[in-house]
Amino acid sequence: MQTSHTKKRRREEVSALVAAHHQEEKKRTKKDLLVVKEEKKKKKQMKKTSSTATAAQKQQLDWELVEEMQKFVPDIKNKCDAVIRKMLKYDLSRFKAFHQQGVCLRSGRCSHQENEQIRKNMADFLSLTSVSSANLLLFPRRYKDQEVEIRKLRARHHFLERIAEGIPRSFHQVYTRARKMFDDRNYNGRFSKEEVRSLMKLQTLHGNDWSMIAEKMDRSTYSLQKRFAHIAAGRGVWSVEEEFRLKRALKAHLEALAGGPAGSEDSAASEGPSLTRDQLCNNLPWVETSQQVETRSWTQCRLKWFSLLKCKLASGVSTFNRGPEGLEAKIVLINTLYNMCVEDVADVDWDEVAHTVGNVTPVCVQKSFHRLKVSRVPHWSGLFYGEIIDFLHLRVTPLLQEQLRKSKRQQDAQQEAKQERCYLLSDIFSSQDDFLELDNSQRTTDQSQL
Repeated sequence: MQTSHTKKRRREEVSALVAAHHQEEKKRTKKDLLVVKEEKKKKKQMKKTSSTATAAQKQQLDWELVEEMQKFVPDIKNKCDAVIRKMLKYDLSRFKAFHQQGVCLRSGRCSHQENEQIRKNMADFLSLTSVSSANLLLFPRRYKDQEVEIRKLRARHHFLERIAEGIPRSFHQVYTRARKMFDDRNYNGRFSKEEVRSLMKLQTLHGNDWSMIAEKMDRSTYSLQKRFAHIAAGRGVWSVEEEFRLKRALKAHLEALAGGPAGSEDSAASEGPSLTRDQLCNNLPWVETSQQVETRSWTQCRLKWFSLLKCKLASGVSTFNRGPEGLEAKIVLINTLYNMCVEDVADVDWDEVAHTVGNVTPVCVQKSFHRLKVSRVPHWSGLFYGEIIDFLHLRVTPLLQEQLRKSKRQQDAQQEAKQERCYLLSDIFSSQDDFLELDNSQRTTDQSQL
């Protein structure tokens, strides 16, 4: 009995020891897990800190590149966003090479020569990679099955660098221009009324997700954005209230630019502060102005302002009117464009042209040039800019000069007729004045009283 009792007690002691050991193991395991978790948290925090520091360093590096790019592109800071900054490290070496060659960097509208160079570069890249079309390279999102392969192919063969070869512009500008040129959805003609209604509905549903809207309407994002900018706000004739809001918004900006309101005592001239034509026409805050007008898009506000400014600069008289002054202005415009010796319309400095013509805005001279070529140059759409200018100078200018001489002769004749006009006596004195019967009775009575 004692033996069995002793065994039982030993078993209990062993089980108690085992249970205590298990509890200690559990505690150790929990401690180890806590330590591991803390270590993981520390690692995550270190990764976040390092990634934040890396991002900050990268952003600092990007802005250092922007500062260096300032030598080549003076307004790069105003145009620079995150996407463009990513391309700066590639652009900088190209810009330095162009600068050493004495080639000026270009901005604004692409010239015919640049468009042809983009087409050539794209054809070379297609032949190199054996890709069937430019749309596959420029719009890989439209081809879900081949998207991954296309993106790898573009990265392997340095797509952006190759299509920008020989063009003194940034990669971003060339890439954007190429997407407009080769997009088969970009040139589908005018929008029908049904398409306009669909555009308004889809924009209400999807907001400014133009890629989604482009997929549904089978139009390019650029054409949809441009069309929506014209129809988003009010259309038709401007009301008096809308014009007032437009003038008020721009007046506040221009007064701040001039350093004081019109007629202020602080201004040097008694009439108030003054601005140049460039300040009145360029770099105006159209988006903010549109928000203050409320009922018009920024493009409508811009066109309306230039329409109002045209009358103000010309003292209420249209510079390109049908009289002698308008004929003289058209002749000066054609001669100015001809003497510039420019072979592409993208190279025309319209500010300089407006200054030469006088009392007009750059938009006004561009519109007048467009009307001249459309109305005077046969088959103008198939001609180069240089050919259009040559035709206007050699064929149209002599006709305008002859019209000007005739108009001046008529004007002189009208002025002479006004100065030497004779008046008939019969118009001054009627025949009844000689036979008017006078009543002398009252006169006789008055005399008798005297």
